[in-house]
Amino acid sequence: MNTKVLIANRGEIAIRIAKACKKAGMIPYGIYSEADNESLHIKYCEGAVNIGGLLPIESYLVIDKIIEAANKLSCDMIHPGYGFLSESPKFAEQCKKEGIIFVGPSTEVMAISGDKVKARNAASRVASVVEGAEVSNEKEAFSLINKIGFPVILKAVEGGGGRGLRILRSTEELHQRLASAQTESMMSFGSNRVYIEQYLENPKHIEVQIIADSSDVIQLGERECSIQRRHQKLIEETPSPALDDETRQDILSEAVSIMNEIGYDNAGTVEFLLKGNKYYFMEINARIQVEHPITELVTGVDIVEQQLRAALGQGLSVKQEMISSKGHAIECRINAEHPLSFAPVSGKVNKFVAPSGEGIRLDSALYSGYSIPQFYDSLIAKLICHGFDRKEAINKMVSALSSLRITGIPTSIPFHISALKDDRFVDGTYNTSFVEKLKSYSSESGELAAAVLAAISQRARIRTVYVKQELQNGNDPWNVSRFDWANPYDSNLASSAFRWKS
Repeated sequence: MNTKVLIANRGEIAIRIAKACKKAGMIPYGIYSEADNESLHIKYCEGAVNIGGLLPIESYLVIDKIIEAANKLSCDMIHPGYGFLSESPKFAEQCKKEGIIFVGPSTEVMAISGDKVKARNAASRVASVVEGAEVSNEKEAFSLINKIGFPVILKAVEGGGGRGLRILRSTEELHQRLASAQTESMMSFGSNRVYIEQYLENPKHIEVQIIADSSDVIQLGERECSIQRRHQKLIEETPSPALDDETRQDILSEAVSIMNEIGYDNAGTVEFLLKGNKYYFMEINARIQVEHPITELVTGVDIVEQQLRAALGQGLSVKQEMISSKGHAIECRINAEHPLSFAPVSGKVNKFVAPSGEGIRLDSALYSGYSIPQFYDSLIAKLICHGFDRKEAINKMVSALSSLRITGIPTSIPFHISALKDDRFVDGTYNTSFVEKLKSYSSESGELAAAVLAAISQRARIRTVYVKQELQNGNDPWNVSRFDWANPYDSNLASSAFRWKS
């Protein structure tokens, strides 16, 4: 009898897991909220259960609803994907009690890796960590900060993906942000626990991909994840252009040591901060990562497939000596965001056309006519490109971004094109301050003018004055415009007056 897997997630990662299940001869089943009744991931599953609710705390974060769905569909396994309950030891434990296999590390390991404070304590036995501790109120926070000094960073103990993170530089900011961080953590992960640690200014963010079973811990190389906004990653690449061979081997070895220390037994990542020639353990992500595809492209290892094998007790199908990195890969996270404020937006996708070609992969749940709900993360697509070397990967990504068509809503595509052309990215010297220092081509008045022009319904004027000019300059007006969403008459021909400076 074929193994049935409930995918306790939504969107592109649910589709990615469904494909891996079918490849492994398993049957994928899904869940969806009231807001996701038109989601594409449902169609990739053999069946799906409506678990109700709109907000995550009413749907994808409700353990009882997910367990009930798994039992209703007679599922043998649950794959949590990333985010939501993927790092919840409570969820893993409940699956175990119900006799359902949780696709992730064991409940014992989850109690450590899913709790960032415990993970820090365990890692400190074999690695360097920055100073920090869990706090529950302002009094405890003040006491800790007086010891380690500003700046510090607030983090959700049981979370990830940048949710609940706050950088604090003064006692006034602590008053303002502690409660909001706890609230966001509760909304996103069902827990308001937070901790504070020393904040390193403008480091490099390096993570190591691990796959493990009951006997082996294998590293699949590192990823560079330093281009971030609001602590959310925007561009990732592998291998990191910042590491020399000696530092790379040291970080990879240390990551394996940390995972061995806690007995890790599935796919996960060990995250480090690199400052100068020193690096520090940051956290463990006990789940599949958003950016896992770039590692798959350079190693040829299907990480989700290895997750399923490890969970079933079949063991990994690869050994460390079989792993080698070939070429270079880059991922751009395409977000649905307002072009000026960068606030997440919802709305209908009028047209969606994916790029294609050798070494190009797009993971997305978009389709023409799909209405993006307002209740979830703004990530709508992941564009991944693989090249013989870094230069080829960059050029391929710029070309693929230029042919990716998403109309009806604003997206981050113009930002990504600009970022990949920035000198700091090209030479690999960028760090987590990259986005803050990225400048626009136009002044504030130019942005306002572009926004107004985009809303004008006189298509002939836009076509003759702006599009013709851009075509003559060899530019694609689709990509240099951040305002095509504002023109209901012809989003292809919206103003190209605003761009990001490379």
